[in-house]
Amino acid sequence: MNQKLVILILLLIPFLGFSKGRESLPSVWIIKDSVSDKVNRDSTQLVFKVEDSYGQLMLNQHSVIVQVKIDGKTKKFTITDKKRSFKLTLSKGKHHLAFYINANFEEIHFERELQGSHYYEIGLNFQGSYNSGKQIMVEKPVIYLYSEAEEAFNLKIKTDGDLQFTYPVYNNEWKGTTSANGSIHLNGSDYPYLFWDAVLPIESLQLNWQDADEIIGNQTIDYLVSQLNHLGFNDKEKADFITYWGPRMQQMKYIQVLWIQNESINKIASLDISPAFTQNRIYIVFKEISDLTDESIPLKINTLKPIDRSKNYLVEWGGIEIQSNL
Repeated sequence: MNQKLVILILLLIPFLGFSKGRESLPSVWIIKDSVSDKVNRDSTQLVFKVEDSYGQLMLNQHSVIVQVKIDGKTKKFTITDKKRSFKLTLSKGKHHLAFYINANFEEIHFERELQGSHYYEIGLNFQGSYNSGKQIMVEKPVIYLYSEAEEAFNLKIKTDGDLQFTYPVYNNEWKGTTSANGSIHLNGSDYPYLFWDAVLPIESLQLNWQDADEIIGNQTIDYLVSQLNHLGFNDKEKADFITYWGPRMQQMKYIQVLWIQNESINKIASLDISPAFTQNRIYIVFKEISDLTDESIPLKINTLKPIDRSKNYLVEWGGIEIQSNL
């Protein structure tokens, strides 16, 4: 064999090995272990870096809450696409840590004798549970509340999905007061709406794409304006909806769009509000397609039921983008 070829193969072996290893990362591994004069001799500092090579956490769509159980006590950290690390300072000595997101991912365990004055960087790779199927993200359901006069309320979300991010913070319920102008007073602050999102199995949806509208991506805004006008969205609701979904949808070449409304949304999540409010719930479900069907399909704007704005009522909108691999 040519001597230069042998040398080249030997040089490539470490890189090939590293590449293969990155395809099957362990659940937890130490990236760096060093002594730092910035860390107290009786303490140790740990920085955890979350790896998401295959996009299982869907960080490009939503934040993720990592729960860390440290010697029996739990802390929570928010991970986003731009901020994938969090920091802990612990006393030196042996510690057991468990990392958990939700039932869709395996829990990660880490146990080690930590040295004083040491700085550790530790990688975490959350892997899908072997029992879980494909997941979808229910994005940005927002809930507007309107009442004829100031009204005390409490509202609960009932879903089999895993809540990811809520604002204001949802502790098993939201409890506050509403007003006729739509302002929601809760925990000493005013909010224009209540926000939540969740991850749930795709089996929770039963979609018939034969009922879908098909549109060209650059016609998205006109299409959404027509639908929302028919539904009776007010100016604020319409602007909130279009500025969230419009930029993403109009970048697609062709789109299939389904709408689900009111009771049909209960299989995803239901709302329990006291006292009773008339519930107007509208979700958009869409996916990019490679081409329009040959037949000309009329748009189904008139099949949606307009919002009932009588007495005390709520308006909720959200949506789901179906990825091409689902």
